Parts: sequence; C-alpha cells; structure tokens
Amino acid sequence: MTFLTPEHVLLHPEAQGKRALITELAHRLTSIDPDRVMEVVMAREHLGSTGIGHGVAIPHGRMPDLSMPVVAVARHEAGVNFEAIDGKPVHIVVLLLVPDSDDRQHLELLAHLARSLQREHFREQVMQADSVEALAALFEQEVKQGS
Repeated sequence: MTFLTPEHVLLHPEAQGKRALITELAHRLTSIDPDRVMEVVMAREHLGSTGIGHGVAIPHGRMPDLSMPVVAVARHEAGVNFEAIDGKPVHIVVLLLVPDSDDRQHLELLAHLARSLQREHFREQVMQADSVEALAALFEQEVKQGS
C-alpha cells in the first residue's frame, strides 16, 4: 500500500486560513468528493482543533466509502492559524481519512503520524523537502518504519 502519493502533496498552498487550507487539500484527493471530505473533517474540527502544536495539524475523519486510508499533506511556509493547542501557526498539515469501519487502524495511523511529527528532525525534513516526490517519499519511509 502506498501511504502518500506525490499527487496528494501540496508544497505551496495559497490558503491563508484553516478551512481554506483543508479545502485545498480535499481537492487534491481526486477520487473523493471534496464536499464530503470537508463535511467529515470540519465536523471533527468543531469538536476541537486538530492543531497538535509544533506547527503541525492532523485534520482527520472517517468516511464510509473508503476501502483504505487516504492521506494528503500540505506544507505552508508562512503558516496559518489553525487554533492549535500551543497557539502557534501551523506549517505542516496532514489530512487523514480512514474507512468508517476501522477504528483501530485510524487510531494507530493517527498516533504514528502524531509521534513522527512531534520529532523536530522529521518536521525539519518535511519543511526542507524540495519536491512533492521527496516529501511523499519521506512520509512513506516514516510510515514503513512505524509499522
């Protein structure tokens, strides 16, 4: 299974806010209705921000029609207000969608991503990746190490 494809990576988003950035990411997922993605993810955001600190946010949700997890990543040089728990702008956004039926996989993937992105070295690598392919490969390697 490929965790993250280059088509799902956004290196230079135009968005200046949380909702706009999630919308840009949702549109990278060409096989999924972006309106459904927004509905699911924003419903989760209303429960509390998925900005986990250190310039990272992991908006996520369950979708009934998925057969396997789908991920999209945005790197925002300037940062956006994501109402993160530390109050700082978010530079790395990882959108995670999982099948509705698989709680365990959802929680494991979410926990692994959060642990990886808590590491300063990994965040630096994400911010320094010079292409969508390099950034996708970085996440791919990180996920394989954790499984």
